[in-house]
Amino acid sequence: MKLSLFSTLWGYRKEYLPKDIFSGIIIAAVSIPISMGYAQISGIPAVYGLYGSVFPILLFALFSTSRQFIFGVDAAPAAIVGGALSTLGIAAESEAAMYYVPAIALFAGLWLFIFFLLHADKIVDFISTPVMGGFISGIAVTIILMQIPKLMGSPAGSGELLELAKHILLPQKISAGSLFLWDLVP
Repeated sequence: MKLSLFSTLWGYRKEYLPKDIFSGIIIAAVSIPISMGYAQISGIPAVYGLYGSVFPILLFALFSTSRQFIFGVDAAPAAIVGGALSTLGIAAESEAAMYYVPAIALFAGLWLFIFFLLHADKIVDFISTPVMGGFISGIAVTIILMQIPKLMGSPAGSGELLELAKHILLPQKISAGSLFLWDLVP
């Protein structure tokens, strides 16, 4: 395997630079807050989402050979890791979470490397578009239901659909004397 750095810059035209810089700023303005939210969903502090939205993309640009490939943090792994932590009874952003999340990431990376060596990418061709759409939609609904309590001043919800709905309908106040949205409703 031949390794070349910044191979996507070969043949690059200078007239593309202003539009590429503008596009990069727009993408950063959207992806950085989303990445910080995904970090919180996975159970680690939001600042790690900032790191995850910047440094890996720079490394990808350094080693990539594709100009069309889209790279960034994703909701599905964040939801899976957050769900795994809640199943284990580990509080989000706790010291235990800071030990478990990197271990989960390391083992996920090792599995992906093994799948790469086995050319397992061919299996994805057998997953139908409706199944993938349903999976992604389910993750999106779960993330939305987990974040609704935060909008009302309560801690984020966790668990399956019924637990999330209960957490939204019967919110837990986090401190006495604080003003919540539902306090305004008679």
